[in-house]
Amino acid sequence: MSQNPGIGGSATISGVVSTKTALTPSAPTTSTVGVTSALAVASNANRKGLAIVNLSANTISIGFGSNPAVLNSGITLTQLGSVYEMSEYDYNTLAVNCIASLAGSVISIQEFV
Repeated sequence: MSQNPGIGGSATISGVVSTKTALTPSAPTTSTVGVTSALAVASNANRKGLAIVNLSANTISIGFGSNPAVLNSGITLTQLGSVYEMSEYDYNTLAVNCIASLAGSVISIQEFV
């Protein structure tokens, strides 16, 4: 028996039980990224998800925790509209550092708790 309970519910679909719950989004924000690695999103022990969108035409790279962002290394958003969305495989609550190919590059940030 298949059921579709919608967001925040649980259901049995082909014998698999989903216990996912809805996350609460923080207020969306933006950050301006420069040509040296700097803090873009503070660490958050309550973080359950994070999305970062490149709002510039410049390249933006991301580093976590005490690791500085290194341009064109690791997670890199290469163009306007490029998105990094934290998944269960790279989930963390560490600070997020960013660096851009040109000063004044803007990212959009949506965090979930």
